[in-house]
Amino acid sequence: MNGSILKNSRAVSAPFVVLFLLTAAAAAYLASIPSSIEAQIILSLSAVVIALVLRFATQDRLFRILFLGLASVVALRYWFWRLTSTLPSLDDPVSFGFGVALFAVESYAIALFLLGNFVSIDPIDHPLPSASSSAGLPSVTILVPSLDEGEDILGVTLAACRNIAYPDHLKEVVLCDDGGTDQRIGSPDPRVSETAQTRRAEMQALCSELGVRYFTRAENKGAKAGNLSEAMEATQSELVVIFDADHVPSEDFLARTVGYFEEDPRLFLVQTPHFFLNPDPVARNTRLDAGCPPENEMFYDHIHRGLDRWGGAFFCGSAAVLRREALAEVGGILGRTITEDAETSLDLHARGWTSMYLNRAMVAGLQPETFASLGGQRARWSTGMVQLLMTQNPMFKRGLSWSQRLCYLNSMGFWLFPFARIALLMAPLVYLFFGIELFVTTATEAVSFMGAYILLSYMAQNAVYSRLRWPFISEVYEIATAPYLVRGVLGAIFSPRGQQFQVTAKDEVIENERLSEVYGPLLFLFGLMAAGVVAAVWRWYTVPSDAEVLKIVGAWTVFNFILTAAALRSVVEQRQRRKTPRIDLDADSLVTVPNVSADTAVPARIIDGSLGGLRVSIPLQGEIPALLFELVAGDVITVLPSKTRTLIEPEPIRIKARRITRTGGNLVIGGQFPEDRHNGEYRTIASLLYGDSGRWLQIRDSQREEKGLLGGTVYVIAMAFKGIAATLSNLGDARAATTDQPERVSSRAPASDAEIDLTAFANGTLPGARSNPRSSLSETTRPNSGSAGSFQPAE
Repeated sequence: MNGSILKNSRAVSAPFVVLFLLTAAAAAYLASIPSSIEAQIILSLSAVVIALVLRFATQDRLFRILFLGLASVVALRYWFWRLTSTLPSLDDPVSFGFGVALFAVESYAIALFLLGNFVSIDPIDHPLPSASSSAGLPSVTILVPSLDEGEDILGVTLAACRNIAYPDHLKEVVLCDDGGTDQRIGSPDPRVSETAQTRRAEMQALCSELGVRYFTRAENKGAKAGNLSEAMEATQSELVVIFDADHVPSEDFLARTVGYFEEDPRLFLVQTPHFFLNPDPVARNTRLDAGCPPENEMFYDHIHRGLDRWGGAFFCGSAAVLRREALAEVGGILGRTITEDAETSLDLHARGWTSMYLNRAMVAGLQPETFASLGGQRARWSTGMVQLLMTQNPMFKRGLSWSQRLCYLNSMGFWLFPFARIALLMAPLVYLFFGIELFVTTATEAVSFMGAYILLSYMAQNAVYSRLRWPFISEVYEIATAPYLVRGVLGAIFSPRGQQFQVTAKDEVIENERLSEVYGPLLFLFGLMAAGVVAAVWRWYTVPSDAEVLKIVGAWTVFNFILTAAALRSVVEQRQRRKTPRIDLDADSLVTVPNVSADTAVPARIIDGSLGGLRVSIPLQGEIPALLFELVAGDVITVLPSKTRTLIEPEPIRIKARRITRTGGNLVIGGQFPEDRHNGEYRTIASLLYGDSGRWLQIRDSQREEKGLLGGTVYVIAMAFKGIAATLSNLGDARAATTDQPERVSSRAPASDAEIDLTAFANGTLPGARSNPRSSLSETTRPNSGSAGSFQPAE
């Protein structure tokens, strides 16, 4: 094979490197040039005008470099001005100490901004690998780690793994059950022991039904990392695929990934996005618009592509293919920190192994349902990444390239944001409450330096993430979660080896709208911001000599108040009784009613479905069995989906009717799957709901509404007023919500897609590259660069 598609697609041309270095040198020089205040005002206005011109051309790499270079110059000029002209005098040690602390926080934010610009300056996409002979297909072990997930989730995930197109003799699916270990069965607590025994029996039966290998171990050592590593020791294959228990794969997962390992013999990882069916609690509780891009998409649709350009794409814990030979070199999945995924990637990158990121969502998972669970999940991510930063600082890790060091530093350093965010919220209050001056300047100087820096940084984010992150939404998420992450991050700093892995619940339900049990810290933070606004108004009218300072501090306080008020509604849990959301299907099927021969099956449409059941619509026309009109709740019918573009030949699915209605000349039946599902039903359900990754491609494309800075400002202000009203209402009256709308994932006809013959692949023919592949969206249809400022999931 001539060359490597993977290596060539990531290659950075010499002119690009030279241009980047020249831009960086020019930025540092221009930032340090002293100027008069009049000249600075002219420079700031000129920078804003130039940025406005470049704003709409940032999809082109050259203009993107110029735009981000300009934003970097403005940021650095602000930093030099803060360092040389604004720190309080040493004659006032209290003010000086607070001033230096604030400057350190701002320096962190600017450093992260610059790192983010570097990481996201040229995101990469990959075509499908070249065609290959079937003799070259590697053996694959699919591992599904589990602790306490139920059969309703695991059954479909394992069935979907069985459905993945690949030669059967080369593929093995293994359930790695940490809920039924010998340690748990032998627990002195009879409840733990009985639960573990029951679970092991149930999981063994499920695996036997699905043709999946059941694996458990003696002790629960090393959490998820230990579970996976011991399972690897008990299996043999060239490649290992890992899916979380609630990450259901599509049938083309291996067809689109395994070929890259032949292209590059040093490739240890192909990571794909984590796509979620349900909104996260912040999005749901604050009622973000349906067109607002999901919070995780900024990372999975852009930042990770940027990391990949520089060789820094890392393992995210699930939806990934790994080379066993590489993992064996470091002893399996590492577990020295609680972010075993990023830790493993760091060690393997340092040993010269390479990785890639394929921006094609081929799993559908579930996010935490409650704000408390989300806080626990993010606390684990932040704690683990700070652990990694403290114990294996990438800047001093031997074997990494300079670009990989910067990529990892960006990914780890981001998770220190709780300190920075809270410090920036509290800083103006130090002056308003105690009269401690944090920096010395005039309103004119502040606007000319600080105003340009803030405006350009928001313009940069809005330009490069225009379809992935609305203005100020990153700040809302950070404020909503920061109070709950500080303790874990502090623990990781002072005791980096003493942190414990905690599993995030994914199947919770919320019976009624209510305040989260952890509302206190965020509500207290909001109270402080409100008190700050009151103090600013009081000082404005009672201390006229403070007017100059209050123009800056007061505006800062109001800004913080609006953002905190917008985040406040995160603690108002919205009513959600479904464990899993419905997926719009609109699929042809045949329905057979009780006591009627299959020959009399009637045509129907499957409207939607979930892990729990289906809803079908039967047209009331033609010859309809009389018993159809006698159906009552509790009756069982069978539904046979028509063959779709997926690989599996569907089998009849039983559903127990729960709700039967007549609507527009149709009989609509909503029903639950029975508990005693068999192999064919599980595999048909998995194929029907999750088999086609084109559905996720279309949904991701649909969640891409743009919003400019002005529109984003108005939107967040409206969020703030609604957040205050909703939270105060629930504080005074914990009434139930008056509506019960099920969450739904819309999926119209899939967008144009790179076709893969899954039947041929299952029989051993590796697909090759096609023209205009949609293995990920092209650069002409996606924003192409950006700065840090969003959650970057570490698992």
